[in-house]
Amino acid sequence: MYPRRTLRPWFNNAAWVMLAAAVVLAAGTAARADRIRTVKGIGLQGEITGLGAEGLEIRTALGKQNVALDTIAKVEVVKVSGLGDAEEAYAEGIGGKAARAAEARRAYEALLRERIPPWLRAFIQFRLFRLYAEAGRVEEALDAYLAVGRHQPGLAVGLKLPALAEGAREVNRAMLRKVAEALKEAGDTPYGTELQSFKLRLVMLEGSAEEVLPLLETLLASPDAGMRRMAMLKRVEVLLESGKTEESAADLESAAGELGEERAAEVAYWRGRIAQARGRHLEAALEYMRLPILYPTKEAERTAEALWRAGQTLEAAGAPREEAIRVYREAEEKYAGTAGAEQAKQELTRLGSG
Repeated sequence: MYPRRTLRPWFNNAAWVMLAAAVVLAAGTAARADRIRTVKGIGLQGEITGLGAEGLEIRTALGKQNVALDTIAKVEVVKVSGLGDAEEAYAEGIGGKAARAAEARRAYEALLRERIPPWLRAFIQFRLFRLYAEAGRVEEALDAYLAVGRHQPGLAVGLKLPALAEGAREVNRAMLRKVAEALKEAGDTPYGTELQSFKLRLVMLEGSAEEVLPLLETLLASPDAGMRRMAMLKRVEVLLESGKTEESAADLESAAGELGEERAAEVAYWRGRIAQARGRHLEAALEYMRLPILYPTKEAERTAEALWRAGQTLEAAGAPREEAIRVYREAEEKYAGTAGAEQAKQELTRLGSG
């Protein structure tokens, strides 16, 4: 029999070996775990099992937990390389770094082309929705919104589709068809309500007079003053563009009192449009010039367009060429980056003054 004192070191060594092995095993398990870090710096690790109405579902050593998406700073998934980098770029992108936002979009889009779990696909679309919306990429934002809503309607609550781009007729009409189809399956779900609102905006922008006028009748009776004023101006526009010039003019003058000083620039613009449609070019030019003179900073896009139209009507009225050039140049120089400025620039080139 060995002396007792010779056994104690052996047992101590064995215990240390077993403890070290357990630590290594635990470290290896942690290294292979999915991770979620919240905006408050709380870290969770385990296995992310899904995405529900309450957020990401993760199974940890303490059991199953749900983490709301708007509280998540970063997600890493063991079997999906590149997600962590995309998440870091996203955090910096929404923090104001445009280049990093573009990197995040490209990284997420690349991940969507891979075979990834459905929950992760929906999570990425949730991230992309914000990136697309902030970049003004409306059609892509709509696609991301639909993907999120179809996966889990509750996740779409609070998401607002971005403003539409006027003049993007083909894109807007394509989105209108897409929304109409999506509404068949969305029903009364949370994302269906936002889609109905978005459809209304699309119809108001791109619909025919027959589609838009019935909608306007409802809006004209709205208790919301802002909604009524928007509907009044839209009705003037729809009537004018459908060739009902005199009816449009009557509606505008009837609405002018309620539109008030807040919408005075718009009233002047539409008076100019109506005068132009009647062939009263000098009268139209004078109305258009009210915008840069009286309301130069009210709305850059509209003011630039008014200047461009003022140049057009001055030319049509036979005014000196220099007068038209002067207003085109004002649009180009003071309102650079707007559609009106670009149109004015083309006119200057035509007149040999570009």
